[in-house]
Order: sequence, then structure tokens, then C-alpha cells
Amino acid sequence: MNLQIDKEELKKLIERAKKEKQELGQIIYPILDNFDLNKQEILEVCQIGKFAYKIDSEIRIVDKPQPPNPDFIIELNNSLIGLEHTQILTEDAQRYFRVKTLLDYAEQRFEKKYPDTNVHATISIQNDEWNYSQKDKPKLAEQIADYVQWTRMETDFELPEKITNIRTTRHSQVSFSYKEKNWQAEYLTRERLKTEIEKKESKILGYRTSEKQLTELWLVLLIGSLSSVSYELNESENYKMESKFDRVYLMADFDAKILRVK
Repeated sequence: MNLQIDKEELKKLIERAKKEKQELGQIIYPILDNFDLNKQEILEVCQIGKFAYKIDSEIRIVDKPQPPNPDFIIELNNSLIGLEHTQILTEDAQRYFRVKTLLDYAEQRFEKKYPDTNVHATISIQNDEWNYSQKDKPKLAEQIADYVQWTRMETDFELPEKITNIRTTRHSQVSFSYKEKNWQAEYLTRERLKTEIEKKESKILGYRTSEKQLTELWLVLLIGSLSSVSYELNESENYKMESKFDRVYLMADFDAKILRVK
């Protein structure tokens, strides 16, 4: 009897997941199909797609204009809304992104050097820091691509001092992940949030003069990307505050938890 109930619940979960995937696709794919976006821009569309779906599944992303317009134009109830978004990062974020961009470059080199080979590589860096010069970046990326291939092929070789571990698994595409040793994020404070909101408010005047007939301006601030340079929500913190934006939302990227700040 209990087994039958479990099966029915599982069936409902599967159907719900299919429905959510389809509805989320209706928000995301029109923009992905109509714009030539880079990897970072595609990520941003997916983030805002998740946000829009959680807030109101009737929201549609209708445009991704260039500055001085907002990052996105969304449509809700036949009204156009300008949506600005940003990720709140810690002061030492550059340390993380120096490593991340190097591994992203190595991922691209791997795809060119080893075509038709798919792999997911998890790479750990000594002390979570790599201060390389830009002129050395292509050579380092090429070497990392080789290290990943040799790891995948179980070839004997010695890792350089800066790389402490590489682990590879089968995957549907080429993907290099940066695994931090000390990845625990700090809690977001009310003061840090206020600073980021005020920084974005300085752009509002330009949005108001946009050729788009916008009825409202929203701000979405992202945290919680499972890296040490992002922040975590503090459940005991009161993030509510006033803003020149019509609405302000705080979204934890990993689990898509959303708080309305204003």
C-alpha cells in the first residue's frame, strides 16, 4: 500500500518537473534563439529566467538591450518593465575569477585540441590562488588542457605545483570546474546590500530616458553561487529597505530562493 503511494507521488513529481521545464523554456528560449550571446550572457538569461518563473510564470523576457538601457526588458500583464541585475561579490573576488577565467580558457583549448572528446574535469588549485601574467595565460591553458586529457586517459604524469588535483568523469560536453578548498561564503549583511542597491540606483536616470516605454524598473541582486566570493542569505537578517527602484529582489542563485527587499 505504501509502495503504491510512493509511486503515485513520484509520478506527480516527475510530471511537475516536466511542466516546470517546459514553462521555464518558454521564458528562456526566445531570447537564446534571437540573440547571439556569449557564455556569460547565456548564464544571465538562465538566471533571470529562473527568477521570472518563480515570481510569475506569465513573465516573458522580450529584449536584452545594450547600455544605457536596463539589462533586460520583461513583459507582464501587457506592460514593459526594465530589469537590472547584478551579482553581489566579496572584495577579493578578483582572486577567484583569475583562476576561473584561466580554467575557462583551458576548457576552450581542450575542445579545439581534443575534438569529439567530452569530459567533466574538477580542478583544485594550491591555496585557491594563481597569480599568473596575461602573456603566460595561453601556454598555461594549453598545459591544463593536456593535464585533463592525460588524467582522462590515465596516463602517468606529474602535476605542476599550482595544481593540487584533477578528477575527470564522463560528461555530455566539455566542462572544467574550479573546486575551491575554502569555498564557504560569508553571510550577506544589510549594509553590504544597501551599498550595492545605491550603486545601481545611479543608473536609473539613464533608464528613464530609454526609448522603451517602461512602466516600472526592477532590480535583482544575485548571491549564493557556491563559491567563496559570493554571499549566503542570513535568515536572521532584515533585508527590507527603501529604494528608487519600484521593486528590489534578492535571489540565491543555487536554490533560486527569492526575497523581495522592496
